[in-house]
Amino acid sequence: MILVLGSTGKIGRELVPALLDKGARVRALTRDPARARIDPRAEVAACDLDAFDPALLDGVERVFLLTSGHGSDPLAQEQAVLKAASDVQHVVKLSTTGVHFGQTDPISLVHTAAERSVREAGPDWTILRPGTFMDNRFAWLHAVRGDGVIRVPEGDPASALVHVRDIAAVAATVLTTDGHAGKTYPITGGEALTTRRQVEILGEALDRRLTYVEEPEADARARMLGFGWPASAVDGIFELKRQSAGNEEIVFGTVGELLGRAPLTFADWAREHAATFA
Repeated sequence: MILVLGSTGKIGRELVPALLDKGARVRALTRDPARARIDPRAEVAACDLDAFDPALLDGVERVFLLTSGHGSDPLAQEQAVLKAASDVQHVVKLSTTGVHFGQTDPISLVHTAAERSVREAGPDWTILRPGTFMDNRFAWLHAVRGDGVIRVPEGDPASALVHVRDIAAVAATVLTTDGHAGKTYPITGGEALTTRRQVEILGEALDRRLTYVEEPEADARARMLGFGWPASAVDGIFELKRQSAGNEEIVFGTVGELLGRAPLTFADWAREHAATFA
């Protein structure tokens, strides 16, 4: 039995069926089972990560550890799960490449502390450190449906964007095969693309012209705050971007090494989601 946290999130929604297809039994956690759309082959369980119930670990051998950020303290949530999971065989923790590069932005620091907790918890562990998700480009949805002008903060770095299906496939492999204990895997796509090129590729998939515009940080910050984002979150995003400049374009070969195939491309992603942007 594999316990999957974040089963309805970007990675979890791909990971649960990938594990089931490999013959694993899955207990998928979600805050609201009545509303969740989870593969019917999985066992679905309600879970409040701010008050984790150790009974959810009954019969569980392996845990995929991911918190969504809901609640007061994601680090405390992960530590509560780890404390309850001291007798499981293997914990696979989803982290970020920011830790790999020693970044000190707020997001990377939380994951750094969580990784430390995973290593000290007792079970065998594996840490996955994905880079920027292709799915983050859904932030362009309203602009694409509107005037087609994609506004990007000045200095937005080139990035080896990674498809969430590749992250899920790596996680499924690590959770169902041996030889991964004590290892840390950075995960990226196969090529670094400038943001301008990403906009061009998305436009090609949609068969329409999109316009790329760089805007001053102050304007970008005001726009994000206008979406209702907390100031602390906006600050964290810009600090992350400052520290990741030059790092995001580094390509790691983990997908090819573990899956035996090339990573999915941003063009693949754009074609898959063209109908959503239309």
